[in-house]
Amino acid sequence: MEVLDTRGLSALRAIAESGSVAAAATALGWSQPTINHHLRNLERALGSTLVEKSPRGSQPTVVGSLVVSRAIEILGLCERLGTEVALWREAQAVPVKIGAVPTVGARVIPKLHNQLQRRPRWQTHEERAAAKPAAGGSSAPADTAPAEAVPAEMTTAALDVTMDEHAKLVARLEAGDLDLALLVSTDIDRTWIPSTLTATHLYSEQLFLCVPKFVGPIGLDEQGMPDLTSLVSQTWAFSIDPGDAIDEVVRSFCVAAGFEPRVGMRMDDYAAIIRMIAAGLAVAVIPDSSVPEDPTVEIIPMPMDACRRDVLLVSRSRTAESRAKVSRHDPIIAAHHAAIAEVVADVRTVTAQWRSPHSGGDRG
Repeated sequence: MEVLDTRGLSALRAIAESGSVAAAATALGWSQPTINHHLRNLERALGSTLVEKSPRGSQPTVVGSLVVSRAIEILGLCERLGTEVALWREAQAVPVKIGAVPTVGARVIPKLHNQLQRRPRWQTHEERAAAKPAAGGSSAPADTAPAEAVPAEMTTAALDVTMDEHAKLVARLEAGDLDLALLVSTDIDRTWIPSTLTATHLYSEQLFLCVPKFVGPIGLDEQGMPDLTSLVSQTWAFSIDPGDAIDEVVRSFCVAAGFEPRVGMRMDDYAAIIRMIAAGLAVAVIPDSSVPEDPTVEIIPMPMDACRRDVLLVSRSRTAESRAKVSRHDPIIAAHHAAIAEVVADVRTVTAQWRSPHSGGDRG
């Protein structure tokens, strides 16, 4: 098969998105003959008709639809490559793709970014020569070595951040679309973690039952667990994510108390949830990092021994093949692994302030 020209893939994707050759030409800033030329070259290279033309426009054939899906992936990788090379050229930084559930990302990512900014940058030979005094106390001439970038003791990582639901982040980790993810779990044994992933415990958060003040005092049992039966008639605020870790804990405790919680609203903005609770529209269980200071909300701690939210740093498990690639010292792979290691180290640094005695163990 001939080597594929990405211009043909761009033309096909534009036709699929716009519905006609004319609209595709406008979108790409090409002429219609240019669109047709690259499309014909792509069809010849693949040996298939990819577009059906009619008076109503142009649409991909069945095979064309398959090629469109692959074209989106390929062109997306090309665009990412261009972005990464530009980043490297301008800042000598290695992109690290990190995902996070929003409540954790909002707390950790800004501190992580600040921590990374404090690390030493990569230097050129010229910069090193200027910074290091030569024998006799004078600086070495700047033209004694070529100016190409060489690695210092540490690389510089640049964060590419994605905030999303737990399940989607796990899927993107497994697919290799993310390097790391900040996830949460209330499952102490972490049985949900696929064998392809490795999770490291960062810190644990206490959970708090938050109810409107007018609901009245909530009794506690001998272990300090709130009496949830007094909330049978209340409406609960749950997450938009159907597999949310805290929601599963709440549901299990309510069922154990003899009732199914009545979910009246779904949202992931804890500030909005607090306003709903203050207005008497809901009750909810909220992690320590989002607990409000609102006199109209009753805040009741849940015992850590019974439930807590663990914040985990999750990555893909290293395979024998990936270890072999590193052992061959491919400079690109080595730089990427070094940048990931840099981010991992700084994640641990910025989350140390929230670490609790309930650290649990790491699961490989």
